[in-house]
Amino acid sequence: MPANRAARPALFVVARATLLAVSLALCTALLPVTAHAQPVMRVIPADAAKAKLVLAAQSPGAPQTATLDGKTVGVAPGLRLFGTDNQLLPIGAVAGQKLPVRFKLDLYGQLLTAWVLSEQEQKAAQ
Repeated sequence: MPANRAARPALFVVARATLLAVSLALCTALLPVTAHAQPVMRVIPADAAKAKLVLAAQSPGAPQTATLDGKTVGVAPGLRLFGTDNQLLPIGAVAGQKLPVRFKLDLYGQLLTAWVLSEQEQKAAQ
């Protein structure tokens, strides 16, 4: 077997290892750029009303209800409740708490989406 033929597979192994090392170095170099804490940027629709929300505790067989500034409304099956960090909150975890929110209702007048307001957002909305 000629020497060139035996050297080819070794050359490909070296080239592949070099490419992998360069790729890993680039990924590692870019990692600190994406790992910085980003401020929470969320878009709350301008027409979302402001209220104090109290979600009733869930009970089997009864529809979920909520109170918005003292007015009882139904809760849509797909309710999305966003926390101040823009993460979805489980309804059971905040049931009974009085939360400052901006909210949207669905076509049937049920609570569909609510955003819990941070202190800065509360001050800005006044």
